[in-house]
Amino acid sequence: MAFLFRLIKSILVNSFKFINAIRLLLLNVIFIVIVLFIAASYDTDEVEIEVADNSYLQLDLNGFIVEKKRPMNISQEISKQLSGIDNEAPQEFEVQEIIKAIRFAEDDPKITGLVLELSGLQSANLNQLTDIGTAINHFKEAGKPVYAYADNYSQTQYYLASYADKVTLPPNGFVLLQGYAVNRLYFKDLLDKLLVTPHVFKVGTYKSFVEPFTETQMSEHSKTANQHWLNQLWQTYIDRVLTQRKDNPKLTPESINPTLQQVKENLKAVNGDTSQYALTMGLVDQLAFHDQFIKNLSEDALQKSNDLPNMINYRAYQATLPSLYQYTGADSYIAVIHGTGEIVSGVSDGTSIADKSFNSLLKQAKDDPRVKAVVLRLDTPGGSAFASENIRQQVLALKDAGKKVVVSMGAVTASGGYWIASAADEIIASPTTLTGSIGIFGMFATIDKSLNEIGIQQDGVATNPLSNIGVTQALTPELAEIFQMGIENGYANFLQVVAEGRSMSIEEVDNVAQGRVWTGVDGLNNGLVDELGNLHSAVNKAAELAQIKDFDVISIEPRLSSKQVLINQLFTKAVQFLPSGVIAQPSLVSIFQTIEKQSNFISRINDPQSRFVYCTQCYVE
Repeated sequence: MAFLFRLIKSILVNSFKFINAIRLLLLNVIFIVIVLFIAASYDTDEVEIEVADNSYLQLDLNGFIVEKKRPMNISQEISKQLSGIDNEAPQEFEVQEIIKAIRFAEDDPKITGLVLELSGLQSANLNQLTDIGTAINHFKEAGKPVYAYADNYSQTQYYLASYADKVTLPPNGFVLLQGYAVNRLYFKDLLDKLLVTPHVFKVGTYKSFVEPFTETQMSEHSKTANQHWLNQLWQTYIDRVLTQRKDNPKLTPESINPTLQQVKENLKAVNGDTSQYALTMGLVDQLAFHDQFIKNLSEDALQKSNDLPNMINYRAYQATLPSLYQYTGADSYIAVIHGTGEIVSGVSDGTSIADKSFNSLLKQAKDDPRVKAVVLRLDTPGGSAFASENIRQQVLALKDAGKKVVVSMGAVTASGGYWIASAADEIIASPTTLTGSIGIFGMFATIDKSLNEIGIQQDGVATNPLSNIGVTQALTPELAEIFQMGIENGYANFLQVVAEGRSMSIEEVDNVAQGRVWTGVDGLNNGLVDELGNLHSAVNKAAELAQIKDFDVISIEPRLSSKQVLINQLFTKAVQFLPSGVIAQPSLVSIFQTIEKQSNFISRINDPQSRFVYCTQCYVE
């Protein structure tokens, strides 16, 4: 019998080894074929892209505007290439690269206009859109027209379109401006029915992450705080659109933010025609399908000699430009280090701010004598308190080494992000940055009651009361007090960290803490922020603090192996030669990614003491 078992086991093991070997062989063959295809698609010489005279720059952003692109995953790229679905995959576009392209086009005599093709733009935050819009305004000041088109305008797309001289919508399209909201699911009743006991430990009246597990609805404190910053963001949106579209007399605040009754009456007046509604309300300037929109561009005085205007798309134009950070030979550097995502312990591939990985970048800046100042561009809702403090210590080490440190806040730099930022010499935020959220919490659940209900009991012996901590055992009042003491100590540390960094008293910090979220404008008024501005403002401030005038701006990024660099270069250079429309990313993928992100964040944050400095509601678009 034993012999038979060993024989069966041997057969199964060898079978799995054979299957795995076949799988690896096939993957390697596929990879080699794709590499050979790419290599055959272009010469070793750089591909020359010519910009025709009298051209429009076509800003066709099909995908997501981000602070920093995620590292390339080669296996995912191969899978996309082999999918065979006739769609172009949404891509990531770095906001600073977009701004650079617009600025170059502004001074490029061959570029006579800008076309915003916005149908494929899926997401971007208000800060990023405003910075791009500022570059568009400078482009217009150079006497070059800007046109916008989308099949339908989402709120994100329309905000960017408002910077155009003329906004076009097809006759079967619509403009959807919904405003901002914070809505959450509340699980208390479900947990009660399942007899699951959530154990919550927190400090901060407005630290509301745990509410869905202990309440059936949003608390009044949370509603008050969230409504405050939501109103500020929405009012900023309305004011900016009105300012940019001031030449259209039909556009009023009610056009952007109507009541349901006003929507009903105005839609009824145009027989329910959504495109005509948008035209009547001044949201758009003309109705035309895309082919007609392109033909209309030729009516521009500079384009009259052509049947259709010359167009160069964003990717092609970007390929003609120098890199974002150009070395000119200056003796002094200002280093820009990007930190995006949740703050975690350990190492990361760049999709989160992991303390060991991020600190290695800070150490590079500290050890380079040419780096006189560092700009940390942070876009994070926070995460692990432990990791946040580890990174803050390295920021302090930078300062002790004589380097000036400026934090530039992106859309969100809250909770653990603010823990890190508080150590900087200067903090610069945009008016719509979400920051603060100075509070802390810990949480876990036990299922002892659920087990008891179905007839399962637990009993045993232990050498110490701490040995009996587990998901299947009830939490004793004494242990609950111990856990709460740890969280309160963490909050006291948070207050102390901010007080030291911001030269405030503990009482002053506590008055603006308690887990409350603030906008950049609020942060400037209550002492959490020094100045309103963007990344460019932060670089200028860093130069001022370091007292340097002649300097290069460099980017310190995770180091890749020579193999990874070669592969990335190969794929980057070859992307324009791949057949159009062979890549696909189903919309369901993004939905599943969102669910995973919301449901599994604690396992990602991995704080060794389960102390979380995290703002869950701090992302809106």
